[in-house]
Amino acid sequence: MSDMCYKKVQHTAYPLRSLLWELISATEPDNWVPYYNFMALPIPKEFVKEDPFLQKLSEKRDFQAGLLKIPPHTVYNWHVDTDRNCGLNMLVYDDGQSKCIFAPEGMKIVMPTVELRYAPNIFYAFNTKVMHTVINFTTPRYMFSLEFMGKDYGLTYEQLLADLKELGYGS
Repeated sequence: MSDMCYKKVQHTAYPLRSLLWELISATEPDNWVPYYNFMALPIPKEFVKEDPFLQKLSEKRDFQAGLLKIPPHTVYNWHVDTDRNCGLNMLVYDDGQSKCIFAPEGMKIVMPTVELRYAPNIFYAFNTKVMHTVINFTTPRYMFSLEFMGKDYGLTYEQLLADLKELGYGS
């Protein structure tokens, strides 16, 4: 059931994650901007070139990458994304006290759920059209998130999975 919600990308993004953490640490609080109820920081295009997987993906798809920040003791309520069908995410930092949970059968009083347990330095294709929520507990949570733009606005989760396979990063 998890494959309909998310899929691990077969790539380790260690150097990029370190660069993103340096960017977070060096960024003044006023540089974060509101974006869909998050605080966001656009990622410079040069960062994409530091990661071979993102570089290959950028040759095929148009996208904007950014960092999303969720404060401690915050719930981003159950939702499906309104302006995108899929995304590509990587947890940059939390203290292990946050949860991303999907409800693949929709909202019910009692419902099955699927948790995405982010592994360090790993990207995940993320099906934003499946109901999901984020619960963050004790420290700020920083997420790399990629949004498809321009000619690729509307890219579906299934198309993204096909791209991953074609580029050699999916199964």
